[in-house]
Amino acid sequence: MTRSETSPRDTGRRVAVVTPVLNDWRCFHALVEEINGLAPDIGRVSVFAVDDGSTETADAGGLAQVSGNLEQVAVIHLACNLGHQRAIAVGLAEVAARGGFDMVIVADSDGEDRPEEFLTLIAEHERQPAAVVVAQRFKRSEGYVFRRCYSAYKALFRLFTGKVIDFGNFCLIPIGQLDRFLYMSELWNHLAATVVRSRVAIVKVPTIRGDRYAGQSRMNLVSLITHGLSAISVFSDFLFVRLLLFCGMAAGGAAALGLAALVVRTTTDLAVPGWTTTVTGIAAVILFQVITLLGVATFMMLANRSAAPIVPALQAPHYVRKTMMIRDTCQTAPSPIAVPN
Repeated sequence: MTRSETSPRDTGRRVAVVTPVLNDWRCFHALVEEINGLAPDIGRVSVFAVDDGSTETADAGGLAQVSGNLEQVAVIHLACNLGHQRAIAVGLAEVAARGGFDMVIVADSDGEDRPEEFLTLIAEHERQPAAVVVAQRFKRSEGYVFRRCYSAYKALFRLFTGKVIDFGNFCLIPIGQLDRFLYMSELWNHLAATVVRSRVAIVKVPTIRGDRYAGQSRMNLVSLITHGLSAISVFSDFLFVRLLLFCGMAAGGAAALGLAALVVRTTTDLAVPGWTTTVTGIAAVILFQVITLLGVATFMMLANRSAAPIVPALQAPHYVRKTMMIRDTCQTAPSPIAVPN
């Protein structure tokens, strides 16, 4: 009897795996097959693929054949393309609505987040049940340019927010912490930054980036910049405070420069004709630009705080067009997400 034909061990835990998919069904098929082989060690596993507006269709028959050890395999079809991060938010909301799980593992479908690392995340979770366990890659296999850009992204994130982010979407979320994230509007933009913002205990586990099952990565420079800006947007209030400090220092410097030029002009004979006018003019321009920048940033911040926030627990289900259940041995109906009074 092969491993894939064995029944899952009674570990007492139900694990949901959420993975976004965009026209990458060959990779998802390989991912399900690999998770199916590990299921006897993981527990009672359900896999939820979030179809982020794909133009291709999943091979339901093939997936059914390679998922014999899994409790559930479902494809959540979104009404439109929302992007990687929002697709994850919708998947997490679906898991919370179904209920009955002990933990959620978020992983990419392309194989770069290796399923064998699930066991490492679970082992760390059992040692610290209340913490979010994140995969921190100590060995990467991307090209040189991508690695340098990724390092620049982390450096800029720390500069603008004062926070450190050195992990991605690959993580394990205890079910007791899931509602916290689903009611944070920041989850709609960036999962990893939301984990940092949530103040939940974070445990970092070193992992190795796997190889893609098929095809090539769609992550490019534009995608990386968008991803980085989304992460920074989670800490927009932190960025605003740092902008205030920067504008204050720039305004102080410009005022000091103009004042120094006037002092030199009126108290000494060192000034070159026309020099005072030029320096004070430059200082005035700098001061005007700083005040304009500060005013625009302030109004944008106030407008953002006045707008109703996106709550993934409430809004995410509206983007689900249909759910295709490929395998279901539980026959459990989704339970509504509780809305606090």
